[in-house]
Amino acid sequence: MSYKQWLLQAKKSAVASGIETSSVEWLLFDLLGWTRVTLLCDGDEQMSESDTQCLNEGLTRLLAGEPVQYITEQATFYGRTYHVDSRVLIPRPETEEVVAAFIEKCPKSGRIADIGTGSGIIALTVKQECPHIEVWASDISSDALVVARQNAEHHHATIHMLEGSVLSPFIENNIRLDGLISNPPYIGEEEMPQMGANVLTHEPHLALFADDKGYAIYAQLLRDLPKVMSEGAPIVFEIGYQQGNALCEMARSYYPHLQPEVMSDINGNPRIFYMTWHASPEEK
Repeated sequence: MSYKQWLLQAKKSAVASGIETSSVEWLLFDLLGWTRVTLLCDGDEQMSESDTQCLNEGLTRLLAGEPVQYITEQATFYGRTYHVDSRVLIPRPETEEVVAAFIEKCPKSGRIADIGTGSGIIALTVKQECPHIEVWASDISSDALVVARQNAEHHHATIHMLEGSVLSPFIENNIRLDGLISNPPYIGEEEMPQMGANVLTHEPHLALFADDKGYAIYAQLLRDLPKVMSEGAPIVFEIGYQQGNALCEMARSYYPHLQPEVMSDINGNPRIFYMTWHASPEEK
């Protein structure tokens, strides 16, 4: 069987299982290190035994509902490729817009932190786009930090990493921040029935779900801001598209003198929370 014949049969199997055929192409390209040009030039060649085994094993996992990124252990974010596996979330395209918003407001120097870094893609993107900034990243999951360190090494980027819950490791180490970005768990457990089976089965729940209808981690972040933030520091969170108003109200309840706002993504959905940190008049 040729590679093109295998791809055609695999696409038919994907359609029968309700899986997008583009995932099959992605599987072939990433597992074999091919491009569309390679497929055009070499696709009529007979498949080697090792390639046949590799692709068939990958296809079996794909048809069983496993995300293609976990099968290939690769995901693209902000034009760069990163290692991902079941220890971390798969990066979503909308998160790129959150990072772009933060980079636009990022200080030209100083220290920023990515809270709940997972695979490290946010911290590493900020570091690579803003090389003069000192970047820190934290996560409660030691397994996730192993992946983040692997990605940092691959991209030759220096990121300081801490294990711990939300802002606790920064408070404990007396680290002040000139900027803060976070894509925390923000899905309420009551929303589980609306989630895709492949997400619920394969992606880490610790990185997806939060108590208090998804607001628990935001509350912890907001509560501890005075202990770590420098004057004038930008704060950016990714949020659920229905959480903007409530999160702004929460922020104002903690800090009536601040002006939180919500920005929309390219699809017009309110997915980016932003505010500039200023100490309260009593603290100045």
